[in-house]
Amino acid sequence: MSRHHSIAFCDLGPALAPIRRDIDAAIARVISSGWFLRGPETAAFEAEWAAYCGQAYCVTCNSGTDALTIAAIALNLASATIPANTLALTGIGLHRGGARVHLCDVDAEGRMLAATAPDRVSVLLFGHLPETSAVPPVLVDAAHAHGWKPTTTAAFSFYPTKTLGALGDGGAVTTNDAALARHMQELCGRDDRLHDGRQITSRMDEIQAAVLRVKLRHLDRWLEERRKIGAHYQARLGPRGLCLPQPSLHHLFVIQVTDRDSLAAHLAEAGVETKVHWQAPLHRLPGPWSHTGSMAGTERWCARILSLPCYPGLATDEIDYICDLIEAWDGQRSPRHAA
Repeated sequence: MSRHHSIAFCDLGPALAPIRRDIDAAIARVISSGWFLRGPETAAFEAEWAAYCGQAYCVTCNSGTDALTIAAIALNLASATIPANTLALTGIGLHRGGARVHLCDVDAEGRMLAATAPDRVSVLLFGHLPETSAVPPVLVDAAHAHGWKPTTTAAFSFYPTKTLGALGDGGAVTTNDAALARHMQELCGRDDRLHDGRQITSRMDEIQAAVLRVKLRHLDRWLEERRKIGAHYQARLGPRGLCLPQPSLHHLFVIQVTDRDSLAAHLAEAGVETKVHWQAPLHRLPGPWSHTGSMAGTERWCARILSLPCYPGLATDEIDYICDLIEAWDGQRSPRHAA
């Protein structure tokens, strides 16, 4: 492959092209109906997403952040312990829902050290699957984990680059608790009545729901493509000790490496786009959270992680090209830079 071959970090085109006609038809159906909010498409998607997740109820909203806020309010979360290596919006969404947010350090694999905290909100970072625990989390941030079957209340994002993404924004909470679902539906807001003073306006529109219904039919195929991409990366880079060992749905494929910025620059010069999810740990950001004790694990994590291209349509020869570049760079490093 050419040295100057360009590989985007995320390209939605290959997944969308084969289903474009169905998406166009779904959008046209909504426009023809003249019903754009709180209509049959949203109700149908809620039923279909709940069934796919193996849960009884789904409540849609405007975003993954709003999903966390609405769930926190409905669950009456007074406090929430979250990993310090997650996206800031996890903490912000929970704080908006009334929770006092406490940050927890993580281990070398990015897992929370407070694994049994009764108020913990687990984050399935990058699509990593949760460990079985005798103390289930009070809530799960599953924004990266489409395809996971929740066993507790879970918040999802349908941001366009997610494994199941809308053409705009969207979010949802799934649960098996009928009363909780009704409470969250009211909290999402109606124009004709006030539920209580915590009510917000957060609704998924009919066009996004219709599009997601089309894309949901293809989710299992996309997950299988991601599994194969992850397995290929693992086969090439795993022996070098760069891969995270956690079982994953591969929303993102993330490696850990010393001299991360050097590797990112090396790949960029060769035409490969990468990202860091995320470079700044939460305890170093101004936000509505607190922490105690050392955050050494999180500091080390955020200094070493690098996200590689991983999306349906990424070709085998492109993965090999990326791995060839990484292996060549890794082989040129001096022993003092070894992990």
